Amino acid sequence: MYIKVNNKRQEISNKTTLQKLVDDLKITTNGIAIAINNSVVKRIDWSSKILQEEDVVLIIKSTQGG
Repeated sequence: MYIKVNNKRQEISNKTTLQKLVDDLKITTNGIAIAINNSVVKRIDWSSKILQEEDVVLIIKSTQGG
C-alpha cells in the first residue's frame, strides 16, 4: 500500500506501525514530531498506530540556531 511521507510517495506493507516506518526510514527520533493526516501522534502511541492506505505523514525535525 502507499502513503505519503513529507510529500513523497512511500510504499509500505500492510499493518505497518508508525514506529516501524520510523525505524525503516532510519530517522533519528530525538527532537521530532510526527503528524498523520494533520493530527499529531504522541511518541508513546507510535508502536500501536497502524498506518492506512493514503495516509499523509508529516515528520518535523526541530533545529537549533539563532
